[in-house]
Amino acid sequence: MNFILLQEAIMTLKKQSSTSVTIGIIVFFLFILLLIISGRSSGTGGQRRTGKTAEKNSGRYSKRFFRKKASAMGLSKPETRTLEYLIKTYKVRDPQNLLKNSNTLNSALNKALTRLEDDITPQNIKEGQKLILYRIKQKIERNSEKKQLMTGTKQLITGQKLHLSTPGGTRYESQVSSNLKDYLGVNIPRDDHGNQIRWKKWTKIQVFFWKNNGQGYSFSSKVSGYNNIKGVPSLFLQHSKSIQQAQQRKHRRKPLGKPAYFYPIRIITSGYGKNQKRKAVVDTSTGILGTIIEISAGGLSMRASYPLGPGELLKIEFEALEGDKIVAFGKTKSIKRMKPMGAVMHVMFTKVSQKNINSINSFIYDLEGRGKNYF
Repeated sequence: MNFILLQEAIMTLKKQSSTSVTIGIIVFFLFILLLIISGRSSGTGGQRRTGKTAEKNSGRYSKRFFRKKASAMGLSKPETRTLEYLIKTYKVRDPQNLLKNSNTLNSALNKALTRLEDDITPQNIKEGQKLILYRIKQKIERNSEKKQLMTGTKQLITGQKLHLSTPGGTRYESQVSSNLKDYLGVNIPRDDHGNQIRWKKWTKIQVFFWKNNGQGYSFSSKVSGYNNIKGVPSLFLQHSKSIQQAQQRKHRRKPLGKPAYFYPIRIITSGYGKNQKRKAVVDTSTGILGTIIEISAGGLSMRASYPLGPGELLKIEFEALEGDKIVAFGKTKSIKRMKPMGAVMHVMFTKVSQKNINSINSFIYDLEGRGKNYF
């Protein structure tokens, strides 16, 4: 009897032991599985994150994502490699800020330009490197406001330059004097003699303006009345919620207000038939004095009493802010007649040395210098 009870007890212990072992094995494998899943989410899974997510971790960034974004903004491979060099050299904490029109970008470019000035590299190579830096600034600036589309005239700020045009097509310069709840106040435009131009109430007006990145906009409005705003005679225009995006200027412009001499270029033809040759000759005997109104890396506008006609070629000489003489060749694209004589010439550059283009860019972007450290 006791023997039978003992056997039954042993069999029961064996069953319990077998069950415990089975449960232990299952728990062990579940634990291992959890470790594998956890490892994938923190390890392999982390490697599959996008460059944008990875970039937020510990100041690291994805070169692949950076290059893709730079390419989408129109930056060439040499320009992108230059930015990567700046990231490494100046230890930029947030590399993505270099692809924005930011203080980080300006500071990096300032440092690079200053370093080039102190470098013993041959001058022609230095000028080429400077040109790359300025083109980076130009392209990033042009892209900086593309996503910030204007939806209405209430977004315009005081001082914004405008061009007003009537149905007749004549354009007049003006600027925003105030932005009120019901109306947009602009300076009353003036004619070539300085007289105010006042249109009748409800006259249709077409307005054009450009932002700092060269993006153009236009909208239609009507004259609502006239009044003085802080002592400034102002024309009131109706607000508009429909602003059209116009063609973007390729280059930023900046007022200059400096004298310049320009010389016509004559095309001299010699020979006959197949042997005929054409040669461009600068007519240095007929230098004409003008005043540069605005300038960009692509051209300038100049007021002159004796302008050249559209399509004519010319050589221009003027001084930059530091007194360096700048020489450029260009072509008159259009002119705007002025009374009683003269006109404003719009000139496109056709040939300018890298050194002179860099001097113009230095004036326009005001980058050359050590600047503050924004890193």
